[in-house]
Amino acid sequence: MDVIRKISKGFERFLSWMDGIASISIAVIMVLITADVLSRLVLNKPFVGTAEIVSSIIIIVCFLEIPYVSMRKGHVRTTVLYDRVGRKGKDVIDIVACILGIIAYGLIIKASFPGFLNAVEINEAEIAGSFRITTVPGRFAIIFGSVLMILEFLNQLIKYSYDLIAGTSIEGEGGTK
Repeated sequence: MDVIRKISKGFERFLSWMDGIASISIAVIMVLITADVLSRLVLNKPFVGTAEIVSSIIIIVCFLEIPYVSMRKGHVRTTVLYDRVGRKGKDVIDIVACILGIIAYGLIIKASFPGFLNAVEINEAEIAGSFRITTVPGRFAIIFGSVLMILEFLNQLIKYSYDLIAGTSIEGEGGTK
């Protein structure tokens, strides 16, 4: 169990780094939009490609952030049934949710991968005037974030399965469920 805990903690640290990168990206978006608006108001000249750059960064932010939010149990969930079952029932619901999540993100990867390969092959970009913004980082972020989500679901699946079988948290005393 110590090995599983160490791997889980290491993965949590990695997801925290991805959260940090996403947070910095949000700050970049804020500065870029503010500078664009000020340039538009003061100089009557907006920056070329601001909308395209922001839309690309938002995709990256979302897919770097989703696994971290899942790790922190921050996703919105309906608890009508969940609140009415016991601990074992909650573990079963959580296990089913993890399996469905793995399937959903696996399908996202399957659907996104050919587009990513094509974007790399043809150097796909959005064009704003004479400014080219490559779509490759955004397409890669979708796949990378989906892989991280699958790994997080596997991590949770192990924890919930251990909980269900052993009747105690894999985290030990003070661990979060």
